[in-house]
Amino acid sequence: MLKKYGIGLLFTLIAIFLAIGIQVLGLFDLANYKMLDFNYQLRGPLSSWASHQNNPNDSLDVILIDVDDETYRLLSEIGWPYPRGKIWNRVITNLTDVGAKVIVFDIQFDARDAHTSRVLSVFNGVLPEGYTDGDKELAEAVEYARSNGTEIVMASTIKTELSSIPPSILITPNDIIMEVNPDHGLVDIDEDKDHFTRRYKVFGALAHEPDVWRLSLGMKAVKYFLDISDDPGLTYDWDSNEFNYGPLKIPTYGSDYPGFLTNIYGPASHARIGESEPWQTFKRFPLAWIIDTEDYDLPVFEEDTDWMDTFNPDGTLNMMLSMMDPDHQIPESPFKDKICIIGVSVEVYHDYKSTAFFDYLGVPTLMPGFEYHANAIQTLLDQNFIRILGNTIEFTSDSAVSQITLIILAALIAYLIIVFFDPLLGGILVALEAIILLSISIGLFTRDFLWLFKWISGNSEAITVPGPGESLFIPLIAPFAVMSLTFITNVLYKFILEQRDKHFLKNTFGTYISPELIDRMYEEKQEPKLGGDAGVHTAFFTDIQSFSSFSEKLSAKEVVELLNEYLTAMTNILLDNKGTLDKYIGDAIVAFYGAPVPVENHEYMACLTAVHMQLGLDELRKKWQSEGDRWPEIVHNMQNRIGIATGDMVTGNMGSAMRMNYTMMGDIVNTAARLESGAKQYGIYIQVAEDTYLAAKDGFEWRDLDYVIVKGKTEPVRVYELMSIKENLPDGYADMLESYHQALELYRGREFSAALEAFKLSDSKEDMFPGRYTNPSRVYIERCKIFMENPPAEDWDGSWQLTEK
Repeated sequence: MLKKYGIGLLFTLIAIFLAIGIQVLGLFDLANYKMLDFNYQLRGPLSSWASHQNNPNDSLDVILIDVDDETYRLLSEIGWPYPRGKIWNRVITNLTDVGAKVIVFDIQFDARDAHTSRVLSVFNGVLPEGYTDGDKELAEAVEYARSNGTEIVMASTIKTELSSIPPSILITPNDIIMEVNPDHGLVDIDEDKDHFTRRYKVFGALAHEPDVWRLSLGMKAVKYFLDISDDPGLTYDWDSNEFNYGPLKIPTYGSDYPGFLTNIYGPASHARIGESEPWQTFKRFPLAWIIDTEDYDLPVFEEDTDWMDTFNPDGTLNMMLSMMDPDHQIPESPFKDKICIIGVSVEVYHDYKSTAFFDYLGVPTLMPGFEYHANAIQTLLDQNFIRILGNTIEFTSDSAVSQITLIILAALIAYLIIVFFDPLLGGILVALEAIILLSISIGLFTRDFLWLFKWISGNSEAITVPGPGESLFIPLIAPFAVMSLTFITNVLYKFILEQRDKHFLKNTFGTYISPELIDRMYEEKQEPKLGGDAGVHTAFFTDIQSFSSFSEKLSAKEVVELLNEYLTAMTNILLDNKGTLDKYIGDAIVAFYGAPVPVENHEYMACLTAVHMQLGLDELRKKWQSEGDRWPEIVHNMQNRIGIATGDMVTGNMGSAMRMNYTMMGDIVNTAARLESGAKQYGIYIQVAEDTYLAAKDGFEWRDLDYVIVKGKTEPVRVYELMSIKENLPDGYADMLESYHQALELYRGREFSAALEAFKLSDSKEDMFPGRYTNPSRVYIERCKIFMENPPAEDWDGSWQLTEK
């Protein structure tokens, strides 16, 4: 026992080390990323949430200004890149006029304005009179915004050029724009191994200036939105692995990564389901709408709406309406006190990211890069960070302890399940262990521990939304893997061990112990010994009618061949119906039901076996007949008789200490044997004792046969002929049985003369197939004649004494 469980524990330890090794190599990372994405999708979008819950009609803090397909079409005559004086100056000015607090560009202005450059190239580097430099106009717009309380954050990036010294280069807006000192933030975003984007950097640094932290675009936007001072600026707490920035505490994705896990608030805002409106996780406006004012006509706009003037109190439209109606209410600007981030979603510019909501709508939808910045900004503002057990999905110094602990616990629980339960139930329980772990994990992410029931019921929309910073993700792929490895290795080991032990038992005892007993011995861990167990079981005897005549027609070889074919077919039927083969005695089969393994409804199973044997023999007869002259007619008409009785018996190992057989003993065994042999006197083929009949009567069709004292017995027993499975009588048998039972009632009522005529009628309806020489009706005809000449005593109970076995 110790050796067995010790080896099982060894396999478990191997599974643990293997799972840890795979985790260290990062082979589980991709699956854990996908599991995280599944958590996001179960939780669902977070639009109009967090700090905005008190005002459901309010949007999130970030507004998207999108160079989308509509803008691309309307400004097609101008062409990309858009002129900075004509377009971007106007964008900044218009957003400032309607109250935007921060304007963020996810568009780089490091090169000179393209339109200005073309003019300079035509005029030999000198702008003609009346033409304004586009970069200067953009710089003027930046100054205008600042003077009106709106901050501008532009895009910068760190590039590596091996030909440069130093190779790490900070690329900012061009020198003309930088003359007005607009702030800028890094737009560099990292991808995970599966090319999905999940993290966001707080800062970046040049290789030759590692201590100079240059804030990312999102951090700069947050800085101006929350009015965070540069003193002390961004600091790092090594004890808690957090950045401190003004009122913000930003947990890092591990101690080696200068950033956090972005909480994705929903699908891309431009995503659609069919012909529906865009999803609008964040409020989103085409760039063309932003420049649509009274003093600017869109080149190909079908209808001039002056849309931005709707929100500008100083615009001509609102001034005129106010003059006409003193009570005129100016619509609230959707941009007021918001962060307006400007970027490109036109597909031809390929600024897209794959995120957790990639296929949320059933159609793969990429997220524009500037909207990913928006998700990161909103995560920072709401302090709605996704925490990870161990801080990282990957195996790092931060996550090593938690990941190894989870792997060990999962493996040990799986091992204990396998030790105490059989493989099937153990497999179910290990699967249940995995489901429980998954349920707890997703419950900690969504903060709804009833999510599984809601999801299964198709009501995933009812899954509650977690509060700010409440989501905890637990990477479970390694624990799932170690559970599977532990289960598979231990089950395979147990299977190999069982097969080895069974093979040993069969090799050692198979010559004199039945296979069923060997299985029982293995299950009960016992060696064969003399003795038995008493119980109520069903005895079963069958042999071939007049088999001695077969040897007169067949050679010894043919007898053996025929008998082997017959016994094989009958034994298979017996074993298929849960019978225990006791022995063969020539052409006879001795069997019983209910031992060594208990069989529910063993009486019914014995009767079912008898019916199936009759059907199986019929198939054999047809086969033998189809073989032509190979077999004589006696084989074509072979019949077998069966006797079945239920009662107390002893089953167990009988014999000597050196040689024994698992068999049965008891008076009921003799009764079954007498019923089988006595069936020939009635011309029937299945004779069943009363106790068996009472237990199985509802499943079959019966003939009430006799109340008989079998040879060697003193007490009468009621016996029945088993005809067929319920409602499956051959044609004409039901009519015959009705006539027979009417005659039997007259016989038992001592009306022998009337019974005689009635039995003659039933006899005419009996099926006298080849090989059948009498039937119960004929037996009773002779008895009626006897009783008509010599009536029975007045206290006659209807019984009959058999004089032959």
